[in-house]
Amino acid sequence: MAASGHIIAVGLNHRTAPVDIRERLAFDEANVRVELDRLRTDGVCEEALLVSTCNRVELYAVSAVDPADRLRMWLSRFTQGKPVDNYLAWWRERDAVSHLFEVAGSLDSMVLGEPQILGQVKDAMRVAEEQGSLGRTLGPLARKSLTVAKRIRTETAIGRSRVGIGNAGVDLARGLFGDLKGKNALLVGVGEMGRQVAQAMMNEGVTTLVVLNRTVERARELAAELGPTAVAASWDELEVRLRAADIAITAVGGSEPVLTKDLVGRAMRRRWDPLFLVDLGVPRNIEASVATLDEAYLFNVDDLQRVLEDGAAAREAASSDAHRIVHEEVDRFLISLKEVEIGPAIGRITKHAELLRAAEIERSKRLVESLDAAQRADLDALTKALVKKMLDGAVRSVREAAKSGDVDRIEAIVKALSEGKDGA
Repeated sequence: MAASGHIIAVGLNHRTAPVDIRERLAFDEANVRVELDRLRTDGVCEEALLVSTCNRVELYAVSAVDPADRLRMWLSRFTQGKPVDNYLAWWRERDAVSHLFEVAGSLDSMVLGEPQILGQVKDAMRVAEEQGSLGRTLGPLARKSLTVAKRIRTETAIGRSRVGIGNAGVDLARGLFGDLKGKNALLVGVGEMGRQVAQAMMNEGVTTLVVLNRTVERARELAAELGPTAVAASWDELEVRLRAADIAITAVGGSEPVLTKDLVGRAMRRRWDPLFLVDLGVPRNIEASVATLDEAYLFNVDDLQRVLEDGAAAREAASSDAHRIVHEEVDRFLISLKEVEIGPAIGRITKHAELLRAAEIERSKRLVESLDAAQRADLDALTKALVKKMLDGAVRSVREAAKSGDVDRIEAIVKALSEGKDGA
């Protein structure tokens, strides 16, 4: 049991439910705010954190009594009478803490190590803080989840191999150029994979991106979506644009190559720098013989897939280290909650001791009255110091019991030290 009650988490995610079930419980930010307020005003729980993404909807709650039945009733409001119990996952106490740490650390994501979930957890925290639904348990728990995610990113290899086709293309380009800042890119075609690679390269600092398509209007639309450093060009500018490019990405439908060895060779003769080419077409958009040209470096979808597989293998190998970190941090967090719980216990011990001290001084009233003000102050300080020293061992015992979760021992110590008359 936590400092202010039970910690419980309930929800569904990509592991437990298909998308048509998940979408029944999806919340936008406005609805998250409404439900966080409703959960507390209706007495479902005292604290709440609601994480809602395309892959998961999970509620973390704290309540003085087990809120499972009330949570089921709350969930039933969003399912239009359709049962979802078979798709729900429940986590309690330690498991709930561990699960949030794993979610924030991207250990429970569809793609192990993807970075987006941490931002989504931060957004959920921000909204919950603004609604006042993070209290003495979920507030520290949510903040601790960010610390855990940072440890996983910095102390394991999970965050070092990047996720997605776009980032795989960036990693290959970095192998040639080192840094993509100041480079010029050409995107031929408007296929989805080409768009992902182009966007990832722009995020890495590519100076300009030229979008070229047989239908120039489609090229303009995509360029507008990609941002102000992207411009559209017509199909007949292909060779001219290729001469100025450091990076060429092709994502064109069709059965014939659009970049032949002859065309690329002519462009290469008009330039001095290497040319990085990524062929995302199936069938291929670039003749394989282009790779024989000096300073032309050609990669295809299989090369990108190998980068992804290598990254996935590295992340999987690092996951055991990440789970070790989660285990350590769960222990630390639960200890911190237990230490919060002993505050009232220590307060009861010290209050009772002070009552006894005051009672004994009152019994020695005749002696005390014979002392002057300075002597009385010295006596007061002396007796307080003696009481503190006498209680020191007991307080240490209470703290040790708290760290091991030995509630019975804490209660026994408090009872033993609180028994007897206080003289009042």
